[in-house]
Amino acid sequence: MPLTFSNNGVGNFSLSNISGTGNLLFNVATAVTTSATGSPWEQINTIISYLRGYVTDFRNPRFFVYYLDSGNPFSITDGGNDMFDGGNATIPWLRSNTAYWNPGATTYAGAPALSYAIQTSSLTDTNLYYAAFGYTASSGTFPTGRQSAIYHPLTLISARSGSGPIGWQKSGNIGADGAGSILTGSIYTGSVINGFTTYAYFRQTYGQASDPNICDVYMLFGHPNWNSSFGTIVWNASLSTQGQGAALYATGSNSNLLAITTLLSQTGSTAAGASLPISASDITTVVNNFTLRIKEALSY
Repeated sequence: MPLTFSNNGVGNFSLSNISGTGNLLFNVATAVTTSATGSPWEQINTIISYLRGYVTDFRNPRFFVYYLDSGNPFSITDGGNDMFDGGNATIPWLRSNTAYWNPGATTYAGAPALSYAIQTSSLTDTNLYYAAFGYTASSGTFPTGRQSAIYHPLTLISARSGSGPIGWQKSGNIGADGAGSILTGSIYTGSVINGFTTYAYFRQTYGQASDPNICDVYMLFGHPNWNSSFGTIVWNASLSTQGQGAALYATGSNSNLLAITTLLSQTGSTAAGASLPISASDITTVVNNFTLRIKEALSY
């Protein structure tokens, strides 16, 4: 009678008596884990589905759970505590190279902004594939015309098939009415993090008397498994305390890159209730977690 032994799911070993002759046949079948293959645009659904299960990894401590607009997946009229007066319109860096980030006081409640409700890979701008963490109205009592999201922070990812620029830009009125301060900076400028060549920048508005901090993080990732190449990396940020405008994109000779943008926020922690900036270390943790979870998603 065959005897089968299991080695913790790593391999199967079988021993069989052949025709009673006393000969033993020893077979070894070893389970093999393989990395996902393909360009990043082909892996959008795999990546976004996996990341969606780890949303708490992608927000800073004391995260402000901002509201979304009921029926408007393109921008935020007021996320709570006067966070935005029509803002967070998120637009890919288009093949036309049209800049929408400056002046960043315009709200796009529709194209060219992309919808945060698109949760599976979708096509725009000829060859740009994108998807969002998504949001759906959840149970609870919210201000009129508002709803909470089941996936925070709001996040979009994209990748191009073939050539073309890749990146994100944002536009809108941040609701600070000209108050507060602007802080911009880089987190990584080509460092290899968890196997991914990483560019990451942020722009945040803070210090308003009662408004939550608004911190937009922009990321570009390449990987040897994708045969990625970077052209020219461009980072722009408005210093207006009225607008949200900023952009990070790669242009020129680049291919097989993944672009991500996410909206972080926290409430005030000063005596006057003014919001403090989210620390660079907190933003770095978020960026690192994106690389880690994408690595896991694709078994790299």
